[in-house]
Amino acid sequence: MRINSGRIMNNFIEPNKRQFSIPVYQRNYEWSKDQCVKLFNDIIVASKRNEPHFCGSVVYSMVQYKDGINYFIIIDGQQRMTTVYLMLKALMDVAPNEIDKERIKNVLMNNDPFQPYTIDDSSKLKLKPIKSDNNQLMLLIEGKYDEIDRGSGIWHNYEIFCDLIKKELDNGVQISQIYRGIQQLTCVDIILDDNDNAQEIFERINSTGVPLSLADKIRNFVLMTNIDQEALYENYWLQIEKLVKKDAMSSFFLDYLNMKIDGFTRESEAYDAFKTHYERGGYTNETILKELHHYAEFYHAFLYGDDSRYGTAINAILRDIQRLKQSTVFLFLFRVFDDFHNGVGNLDENELAKVLKLLLNYSIRRLVCEIGSNSLRGLYKTLYSRIFANESNKQTYYDSIVSFLLQLTSKDALPSDENFALALKEKNLYRKNALCKYLLVELENQGKEKIIVDNLSIEHIMPQNSNISEDWQKMLGSNWMTVKEKYLHTLGNLTLTGYNSELGDKSFDKKKQMLDDADSKVVWLNKDVMSCEEWNESTIVSRANRLASAICSIYAIEAPQKYISFMEPLGYSEHTCEDPEQAKGTKPNYFILQGERVLCAYYADMVRFVIDRLYEIDKRIITNMCENKEKLFKNSSGAFFSFNPAELSFPDQVADSNIYHENGYSAPMCIWIIKALLDKYEIDQAEFTYSAKQNK
Repeated sequence: MRINSGRIMNNFIEPNKRQFSIPVYQRNYEWSKDQCVKLFNDIIVASKRNEPHFCGSVVYSMVQYKDGINYFIIIDGQQRMTTVYLMLKALMDVAPNEIDKERIKNVLMNNDPFQPYTIDDSSKLKLKPIKSDNNQLMLLIEGKYDEIDRGSGIWHNYEIFCDLIKKELDNGVQISQIYRGIQQLTCVDIILDDNDNAQEIFERINSTGVPLSLADKIRNFVLMTNIDQEALYENYWLQIEKLVKKDAMSSFFLDYLNMKIDGFTRESEAYDAFKTHYERGGYTNETILKELHHYAEFYHAFLYGDDSRYGTAINAILRDIQRLKQSTVFLFLFRVFDDFHNGVGNLDENELAKVLKLLLNYSIRRLVCEIGSNSLRGLYKTLYSRIFANESNKQTYYDSIVSFLLQLTSKDALPSDENFALALKEKNLYRKNALCKYLLVELENQGKEKIIVDNLSIEHIMPQNSNISEDWQKMLGSNWMTVKEKYLHTLGNLTLTGYNSELGDKSFDKKKQMLDDADSKVVWLNKDVMSCEEWNESTIVSRANRLASAICSIYAIEAPQKYISFMEPLGYSEHTCEDPEQAKGTKPNYFILQGERVLCAYYADMVRFVIDRLYEIDKRIITNMCENKEKLFKNSSGAFFSFNPAELSFPDQVADSNIYHENGYSAPMCIWIIKALLDKYEIDQAEFTYSAKQNK
């Protein structure tokens, strides 16, 4: 590696017969307007002061010398290089005279007046971005503006620079002055030698450009280290991007990893988890990309539907799952869709639709009953292995899943019809706005032409205003404040309308007139409202009963034709660490930490494994506790961790370390320890459960 001070123009753009390519593992060009404006303003200041302006580093490597052209690849700095190139093109096009235009054109293009070498379309540009950007840049340079994708970053930023340059020209600035400002851009010039590892260097660079996303890092990893970059990019990566789309790429990789690895990873740690998964799985660049493409096809269906692979019923349910933002279920659906495409058991299209409908109904019931979502990740991560540990259960796919959910005794248990109906009638449904509108729309759409909902909003029949009119107070009765507080945001008082802001505090009769609007086509929801002479506690409760009954019917849980038993071993039941004293006098069977299920017969083993797993997740937290001799509990007599086993009463070594921890505690104390450590690691306590039974 050779490191020098350099200039963007002198070292990279002005010299003739050289081309800097941006390899396929790099991300697309994506500088924002703010970044472009800031760089341009810095250039104007540098020109006026005749001072250099530092703009970061450019890391590159020589590839080959062919037909008189030196070819390089840019490892880091492509965003700045592309931006400067676009600025020069804009400067050329805005220049008021042909002499300046020709001068800048000669800087942008490789040329040879004597033509001893072949400079064709592929080598005439001095900058060659990745394929999608390169196509747009070629069209821009050649002046084929009608063919350019106006949504691309290339075109967008070119237009920004055209506008900025025109404003400076209007203020009396010359083209030559702006060009001299661009010449003042300095950088750290880093050229790699053959023995330098481009991947490692890329990861260590503290780039001044746009931070790399998780998807960017993974793309760099799977494409940078393989000689078949172009083929892998075309055949796999580009297809994955088209399936998942840019905004969802990092979420896709995070869900893929959390489906594949033990435990869970956060986005900040996911890149390291991906590399570990790659190495332990014995993947090649092509096999990992092939697997990612396989799951990207499923993810595309989860997010957007897929009419070419699945029927109307499946796509409709997937769309509803997405509308309600229940993406946590994807961890389980990856496995289910694998089975569907592999023709496993009785999982045909009808059975898959039943499974999806069950999961949708389960999600809706949890949301309405206000069951916290913090345990869902762990549930969906382990659900497949817990249900289908017995392979024969795949012969009754739906029955096995619904049987399991019906037998859960933890907070993840399937809410009963009674609890669901009660929550529908009594809970504040309005604050769960997306769910509320979804349910109201589904009620209205029963067995009729679907209404258009984009222009509809949720309306309170009894007004929200804190000071409702005397007419409303009289209608609601002497206890109107209690009635309003209890029922305002509940199902019985909510409907859909296109007039939301206009209805406000109007009288009940006036509201009925406006709700009877033919354009909105909301009929079923309002029919009992229209038949009422007044609106009070009795009519709200009556309407809530009708609507709740209909919702319970729409989202009923279809009973299994064959009931599959998933009973815990005799006497065992699942617990969380919320009340550690529940462990007193019990014997454990297993525990689940972040979706990983581990058999254990003793609480001491449970503590040992949890500590080892937490240390593997983040060594710094336990190491810092050890170095600082930190107590786990305020009233502890000494530190819980130590480098010296002699300082502990019952020392037990943390795996792969020189750190020891105390052990030999009572069952409840073991759970207290686990609870405290989860808090230290900021892991939700819902991600830990254990099964135990009373000792005889």
